[in-house]
Amino acid sequence: MIIGFGTDAWRARRSATGLDAAAEGLPEQAAPAAVPAPVRVAFLDACRGIAVLSMLFANLMNVFLRRVPEVLSHNEGDRLRAFDFPAPVFQFLIGVSLVLFLEKRAGRQPGRDAAQRAAVRRFVLLICLGLLLDTVGSLHAVPKWGVLQTLGLGGVIATGVAFLPDGSVTAVALVLLGVFSGPANGPVHASPFAALAFVPLTLCGLLVGRGLRGGSPRNAFVGRSAATAASALVLAGAGRAAGIPFNKVLGTSSFVALATAVSATTLLSTALGELAGLRFPAWLLAVGSNALTAWVLQYVLVYYPAWLLFPAWHRLAFMPGIMATVAAVGALGTLTVALGRRGIRIPI
Repeated sequence: MIIGFGTDAWRARRSATGLDAAAEGLPEQAAPAAVPAPVRVAFLDACRGIAVLSMLFANLMNVFLRRVPEVLSHNEGDRLRAFDFPAPVFQFLIGVSLVLFLEKRAGRQPGRDAAQRAAVRRFVLLICLGLLLDTVGSLHAVPKWGVLQTLGLGGVIATGVAFLPDGSVTAVALVLLGVFSGPANGPVHASPFAALAFVPLTLCGLLVGRGLRGGSPRNAFVGRSAATAASALVLAGAGRAAGIPFNKVLGTSSFVALATAVSATTLLSTALGELAGLRFPAWLLAVGSNALTAWVLQYVLVYYPAWLLFPAWHRLAFMPGIMATVAAVGALGTLTVALGRRGIRIPI
């Protein structure tokens, strides 16, 4: 069966998902008749769900396993690993979702400026939440930087350039890639300045997300995704050839470019899968739409007990540790879905 990429086919496919008519991460509200209401995008939720579950699995192996096999490890400096990519994919998707958030808000009164203020407020609150979680976990009075803070920082900067032309957004991303190609780099999740290295991921997500605005034909999204992936892959290769290692911890420009290519390709793959008739499991979509809740539950239910109550516990051998990790990820996902059904969630 041949499925077209035109506007009608795109809208028909979105209607067939049976999902709510809310914009990304927002409760459903009536929109003005003159403004088409954005719908929840199933393949975006699915991609985000895959990313956050992979992040949880990678992190919880470090909690439960006595020794994590090299092939399953991440954050190993200049050694590139598969589990180095889920977190950058999530950062990329923040930019994609931001487009849909702003589209819905900007279509109402009082308009674009209010939409940007709402987005900045949401990202600042995310930074504050991350500071609270990481500071409590470290038992230090000095605020500590971390993953949520890096996501929020990327969102704030992306919001600031959200209505600039593609060329201007691309220029900002390229400047940041250039800055973080050597001496300026530091551990990304350790300080606000070092975290700027990951901002190009969010900006590229913003560019790809523009292909989803206003019920755009699917080929607009496909073209942006493919162009972003190809361009980023070229930059990654050029950076590596110039001697810049693939290092996620430091957020080197070669790694960020490669992660951008992986992120755009992953999102495009889920989109094409949906277009071909793939129906994503409802639980995966629910986890994806409530992904930040799952991340926070990880702190409260796993990290805090492991760090604060049982800091010296003996971790498990491989098979028991993997089983415990899978069980913990499943429990976090189940609780996330249950809370989301009751309206308890951290919006994206």
